[in-house]
Amino acid sequence: MGLLPRFFGKKNPLDIPIDKLRENQVKLDMQIGKIENEIAEIDREIALLFERAKNARSKSEELTIATKIKTLNQRKKSLQNTHAQLNKQLMLVSNLLIIKENEAILRGTPTWELLRKMSPEELEKNLVSMRLDAQNLNENLNTMLEYTDQALGTGVEFEEDEELAEIMKTIEAVKEGELEPEKAAEKVAGEKEDTEEVVTE
Repeated sequence: MGLLPRFFGKKNPLDIPIDKLRENQVKLDMQIGKIENEIAEIDREIALLFERAKNARSKSEELTIATKIKTLNQRKKSLQNTHAQLNKQLMLVSNLLIIKENEAILRGTPTWELLRKMSPEELEKNLVSMRLDAQNLNENLNTMLEYTDQALGTGVEFEEDEELAEIMKTIEAVKEGELEPEKAAEKVAGEKEDTEEVVTE
C-alpha cells in the first residue's frame, strides 16, 4: 500500500481538500522534528559511552559498553529509516499542496489532464521523487511526467556480525587516544553514509 491510502483512503489524490493536506503537513513536520531530537540524544549517549570506555578496566567492561553502543546505534538506524519515510510523505503532501493551490491555473492544461489520468500509485511515485516549486510549477510537472521509472530509496542492509567488532576496534582507538569520543560516535553511526560520499582523487 502506498502513502496516500494511509492518509486519505481511496480518494483520487487531486481531490483531497487543501485543509486536510495542510493538517497532515503540520503533523509530519512535528513527527520529523521529534525523531531528529531523538537521534541527537542517541548521538550524545553514544559519545558518553565512548568517553566511559576510555577508563574501562577490562575487556569484559569494554564488551558491555560496546553492546550498549550497538543497541543505541540500531535504534538510531531504525529512527533514520522512519525519518526517511516521513520525509517522503512530507514531500508528497507538500507537492500535492502546491498543485492544489495552483489548481485554477493548471485546470484545462495538458499537464492537468496527464495528472488526472495517472493512477494514484504513479502520481504518488512521481510526487515523492521531486521538489515542486510554485514559481516554475508547470515546467516541473512536465519534467515529473518523464520520471516514471525513477526508483525510490531502498532499505539499508546492515551486517550485524561485523558491527560489534567494529565498535570494539573503535573503543580501542579511543583508549589509545587516536579518536575523540565524539568522533568515535560519528564513526560508528556514519560509516554507511560516508562510504557513499568518498571521492578518489
